[in-house]
Amino acid sequence: MWKTDWPKSAVTSETIVVLRRILRDWCDERGHRADSQEGGRTAKSLIDWYEFGVTDEDELARLIRDDDDIIIAEA
Repeated sequence: MWKTDWPKSAVTSETIVVLRRILRDWCDERGHRADSQEGGRTAKSLIDWYEFGVTDEDELARLIRDDDDIIIAEA
């Protein structure tokens, strides 16, 4: 069985500031609180994208906005 390990970018205090700003802007645009279920899902998505290697602030913001367009049916 093959296993692929993706190197994760280090999360610094500067990174946290950027991720919080993106999340705050997303929440403001949609009328959600950061501590809501939607805010939590979006925060996780931001961290996932960052750890996957996307570090550009504009690209991260675009990706979470695009995530908004995806509807996942819950079973």
